[in-house]
Amino acid sequence: MRSSRDPKEILELDVRRRIFDIVRSFAGCHLREIQRSARLSFGSASYHLSYLEKHHLIKAEKYGKHVRYFSQDVSADDGQLLSLLRQKSVRSILVFLVLHEGCTHQEIVSALGLSASTITWHVKKLLDARIVAVRTRGKFNSYSLIVPKERIMTLLISYKESFLDKLVDGLIDAWER
Repeated sequence: MRSSRDPKEILELDVRRRIFDIVRSFAGCHLREIQRSARLSFGSASYHLSYLEKHHLIKAEKYGKHVRYFSQDVSADDGQLLSLLRQKSVRSILVFLVLHEGCTHQEIVSALGLSASTITWHVKKLLDARIVAVRTRGKFNSYSLIVPKERIMTLLISYKESFLDKLVDGLIDAWER
């Protein structure tokens, strides 16, 4: 059911407009990130997010252990991918896969400087989400993207400012050249 209130009226309140703008600019952020960005108490941020969701200006989706917030124009598939991209280690793995299709687990570990178990944990999330595929090559597994590189790049470029990540900046610069 659509809200009978005019969105302009709902967003007249400065704090609500600020939260709405954060959700739109930082698609896939969770409550604590919004709370910190808006400099609000937890209760106030939670109340206004619920209010905006109730009036269909934003939507909340549960991914993993976090409820993540999106503007209404973000598709469920992009929401899932954005929720993964919001995790720094997962984002690093995806960026590496964009650049190194068909790489092995050890290559990812060596390149990212994360422990093998951390890479395994995050790659499993990507496999479960059907973002990445695994193929056995002899005694090694190689990983490649299922989703098009262009889709990942579009999201990284669209929300570049919200990632605050030199790795993403470098990838985008290389991609655009």
